[in-house]
Amino acid sequence: MVDSPLDSAEAYGILARYYDELMAEVDYGAWCDYVLGLVKDAEIAGALPLGSSIDVGRGRILDLACGTGEFSYRLAKQGYRVTALDISSEMLSIAEAKTRRHGLVVQFARQDMRCLNLTGEYDVVLCLCDSLNYLLELSDWAATFDSVGKILKPGGYFVFDVNTAHKLATVYGNHTYAGDEGEYAYIWENTYDPESQMCYMDLTFFLPAYGPLECKQSKPSGLYEKRMESHIQRAFSQRTISQLLVDAGLELLGHYGDLTRALPTPVTERITFICRKPLLS
Repeated sequence: MVDSPLDSAEAYGILARYYDELMAEVDYGAWCDYVLGLVKDAEIAGALPLGSSIDVGRGRILDLACGTGEFSYRLAKQGYRVTALDISSEMLSIAEAKTRRHGLVVQFARQDMRCLNLTGEYDVVLCLCDSLNYLLELSDWAATFDSVGKILKPGGYFVFDVNTAHKLATVYGNHTYAGDEGEYAYIWENTYDPESQMCYMDLTFFLPAYGPLECKQSKPSGLYEKRMESHIQRAFSQRTISQLLVDAGLELLGHYGDLTRALPTPVTERITFICRKPLLS
């Protein structure tokens, strides 16, 4: 079995500090609205009372693999009751600080999405930003879907997205990216294995080195420290993912390409799935 970055307490240990800066071009507000729109449209299509699942002020939303909390605080700002989980302590620390700066309340906890330990039921569970691609074995996906099914209320929704094999092979592929961000620099080297559909990402950071009497509020020593971090993502087919959802007792309502309402194509880079836990008979 391939080791997963999720098994390491060091996952995102370095990247977490610079993640928001490197993702500055992402419109999280529009992305959040897109996801909520999928849920609201599903409620209408399912002939359920509009807003019954995610009514502002009553809806309970779980943000799995919340990262730096970009979705969590936006959901809380709209009035939803938000719980946010991540495996990375560094990411959670940033998310909590961000939420406090916005004067909002979100319940944060460090948990593995493969074995959730939560009380109560949730109206909506989200797992965004290709977090599921970090699960490298089908058994990990099955465990996650099973955990989500257990904490969803009947009629509740699960929305998640994944990077496709096309994206891992062509956008990441065997490419190297680098950047000089002023305070720090990085090199991002990717290696894609088409047989396993795994993409190995090796990140090298060159960070300011501070002397023993210096702090980050003072002038750095002028030296740089080399730090390295590795990530792995794996793609699975739509058919495989759909079958895993069925096995977990979840009803697939739709899947869409690249944050649109269009069906995925062979060149789609991100697929968003929406499914529902069936109502009790």
